[in-house]
Amino acid sequence: MNLDLLPLGWVHFLVSLVAMVVGAAMLVGLKGTAVHKARGRVYVTAMVVTNLTALGLYRNGVFFFAHWFAVAALILTALGLAAAHFRIPRGGWVHVHLTAMVASFYILIGGAVNEVFLRIDVFRRLATDFGLPATVGMTQFVVMALFAVLIAYFNVVVMLRARAERVPPLQGGIIG
Repeated sequence: MNLDLLPLGWVHFLVSLVAMVVGAAMLVGLKGTAVHKARGRVYVTAMVVTNLTALGLYRNGVFFFAHWFAVAALILTALGLAAAHFRIPRGGWVHVHLTAMVASFYILIGGAVNEVFLRIDVFRRLATDFGLPATVGMTQFVVMALFAVLIAYFNVVVMLRARAERVPPLQGGIIG
């Protein structure tokens, strides 16, 4: 395993681990609770630090595609936070919030996938044996598909709950 990191790299690594753990807990936990909101504050803080530190990490002194993912994650995190905090747009803030936050988590996990293939010897050898671009690309495709399903699932659940709240309950008797 290659963890030869500069101090900024260590901060980035450790805070990204916090974001991954808290983000995963957010995905499986109850939404809208006080715990969800507290975890959300930790997640947003960790994502901001993770992505700002990512902007300061360079290989060969070049700003490359990974930096653009950090910019995208910052924008998505800010959008998701703003949607929940200000409840905008009025009719669909929950959809914006959950889509932006799950997409920001996808970017975090996608970066972790790349780092696993870059830094962990057994995965690097596996990728080299099967062709690095194909192995990493297929892994990223599976992760992307999983997150697309999660985004769709959460949006459908929100729509079904909203519809159930609008439909008045039956007052007994037979529907006729």
